[in-house]
Amino acid sequence: MSYEIEFNLVVECIDKHELLKRMNGKANFVLVDTVGKYNGNRFKIKGARTIPYPEVIDRRGELMSYDEIVIYCKNKDCKASKKVAMGLKLLNVPNVKVYEGGIDEWRDNNLPVEDE
Repeated sequence: MSYEIEFNLVVECIDKHELLKRMNGKANFVLVDTVGKYNGNRFKIKGARTIPYPEVIDRRGELMSYDEIVIYCKNKDCKASKKVAMGLKLLNVPNVKVYEGGIDEWRDNNLPVEDE
């Protein structure tokens, strides 16, 4: 027996301006870096918490005390952050968003980073 289920999930994406607003406004959110040291990456957005892409779903309990979870990966073409966000939504984790520009856009705009 097999099942076909259609999910209508929507994950909101935010841009660098919205992310900066949250950071400067001291919002109760957690920024999750799914890139880590993958492919030679050396940086993360300042204040981000690194949880490698394959571990985020299993470690979701660490994120539940925040009002909002913002996930990012390398850039707009990278699918890791979107997959993680969809997985969290499927597990009924509320208020998950994706910063689509990722670490590449952040660094290209000389925004604050720290060593991974």
